[in-house]
Amino acid sequence: MNTGSCSRDRWPRSFASQPVAGVADPGPRSSIAAATVVSGPSCPLLALAIILLFVVSCADYAPPPAISPALIASAHLDHADASQLSRGRALFVSRCLECHTLPSVTKHSPGEWPHLVGRMAARANLSASEQEAITVYLRAASSTTTLSP
Repeated sequence: MNTGSCSRDRWPRSFASQPVAGVADPGPRSSIAAATVVSGPSCPLLALAIILLFVVSCADYAPPPAISPALIASAHLDHADASQLSRGRALFVSRCLECHTLPSVTKHSPGEWPHLVGRMAARANLSASEQEAITVYLRAASSTTTLSP
């Protein structure tokens, strides 16, 4: 009996040749398909490719800007203070990251953020005050980073 092969010869002839009730004979098995290992990329190469794709996809990632005097100053049009900006940043980081990677705050203009946050608010189950805090933070952050060098 050959135990290194997956062919029918592995089983005794009396067992392999007997039909099983309700099961049709699948026909002859290809000894090439059964005995050949699927060739392809090795695990280390595949892992390296996945890591490389991850690094490349995050290459332009910049963490959301911290609350600074410049950020607070740029929020004056929305009448926001440091505590509301801080709450908006914390919500942006925690709630938006639940579903996708964080977009750069400069990806959209200050005028685009209210619509984008409004579209995502229902999916993220944001209250009106949470939505407002995130919007104010993103508007201030995008206008601050576009003004700074």
